[in-house]
Amino acid sequence: MAWSSYAHLPNGEKEYVEILSQIENGMSTQEVDSVIATVKKKEKVQHHYRSNLVNLGLFDIIGGKVHLNYDARKLKKDSRYLRTILADCLEKNGNDEIKAIRAIICKEKTYELRIIVECLEKEFPDIDKSNFTRWTRPIVSAFKIIGLLSEQSDKELIKIEKVMQNAYFNLTDDYGNIVALEDLDKELKKINGSYNIVLIVEEICNSDLKFKIELLMLPNWATHNKAYTINNEYYTHVKVKDSLLEESVS
Repeated sequence: MAWSSYAHLPNGEKEYVEILSQIENGMSTQEVDSVIATVKKKEKVQHHYRSNLVNLGLFDIIGGKVHLNYDARKLKKDSRYLRTILADCLEKNGNDEIKAIRAIICKEKTYELRIIVECLEKEFPDIDKSNFTRWTRPIVSAFKIIGLLSEQSDKELIKIEKVMQNAYFNLTDDYGNIVALEDLDKELKKINGSYNIVLIVEEICNSDLKFKIELLMLPNWATHNKAYTINNEYYTHVKVKDSLLEESVS
């Protein structure tokens, strides 16, 4: 599918909700175009606006009639449902353009269009930059609406939690035992040479899991283990007080 297949998607969350909540199963293509034109305050719109919604996977056109892939009535009642709709469409969409932009957003950890377009230019040098900017902006907007980076961050934290806990139990057999950060770093590097004890512990300390671990700085006479700087403080040991993989019950 061409990059221009998504250039006429709605401009932002509000416009998505206004358009999608008014489209009904069984509508003709002309009726859909009328809904889009009304929301955009135009006398009429080209078929591209409708076909782009189809390209994204929001609905299908069969025999000239609309078949929705979401619940329009639910969207009318709760605009937050839009994020679920878009997330589902973007997840199921197998087109290379969607996959490429998703990959760049996750790799660069940004929605900044300039950076995304620069990455695409390197991969597709034959396409003009101005066209890329116009064509990709709506897709980036959709990923921003669903919070792709927040979702990615949550997945990465879950992975970190599991790795940290596994390494901890390679050194001890129960929660609450004191383990040297130096020994824990060695265990982490056995799992993956790129793992870094400081980065992993800081990630946990900066999350809701911070109360499940306790960092300690033992005096020189009590340990020969290396001290690490974590969040601008020195520590030699750590104690995992409870499971990092289970939510606390309040």
